Amino acid sequence: MDSPTAVRSDDFPPQLDQAEIENRCARESFTWGPQALWLLCGLIWLFYMLVRDVPAVATNTLPFGVGATLLAALAVRYELRRRKRQTVLYALGGDRGVRIGCYRGNSFQNQYSIQNQYSFKNQNSFQYQYSFGREEMVRVRQDFFARLMVVLKLLAPMALLAVIVAVLLIDGLTAALKQSGPAPRWQDMAVFVYAMLFAIFGFVAFYHSHFRLVFFWIPNGKGKTDRGLYLRPEELRKIEDGDGLAIR
Repeated sequence: MDSPTAVRSDDFPPQLDQAEIENRCARESFTWGPQALWLLCGLIWLFYMLVRDVPAVATNTLPFGVGATLLAALAVRYELRRRKRQTVLYALGGDRGVRIGCYRGNSFQNQYSIQNQYSFKNQNSFQYQYSFGREEMVRVRQDFFARLMVVLKLLAPMALLAVIVAVLLIDGLTAALKQSGPAPRWQDMAVFVYAMLFAIFGFVAFYHSHFRLVFFWIPNGKGKTDRGLYLRPEELRKIEDGDGLAIR
């Protein structure tokens, strides 16, 4: 007997070509956490370059730079791995209604076989693959207060940091131009410019993940709904029934 989260393997194609993925499938959208780690690593190293003439401060800053570099290296590895294993959802209609198959890249995942216990040969064994109904996708919707907390805790600090750094940078440049002394060092300028860009990137990244993407919990291979997935609204529409209700 088929389990609620399994269908016969011949219902879904074992692999998808790129044209099918582009036209019929909902592709996982990636958040920008690893990129933020790379930028943070660069910011720490620029700060170290700025204060390296002060031995006490430079000595305390160096371990943070090395640690951030290791984290950035792990982030690169994670980024490459997750892009290689991008989740793709493929909707297929049938006798039991519309089912959604999970693919890793272009290959169907979670294959296993069940053999008839009364058969002595393999002709009565069936291969099953993991899929689920659209009603099993649980969308996480943010109410007004949740969005307000995102603004206050994430977006507002990043915007404020960008404004403060920009004001300090402009004020420093103005003061330097009014004086006849030496021009500011490039290390000083780089730290402020980089910090402002980091704050702008953080603002855009938080806005992208919390306001532009939709987040779902979908069933895993064992049928438990505990696997997170970000999707773009336009990607989500590819697996919705044109004559039915939108996935809620």
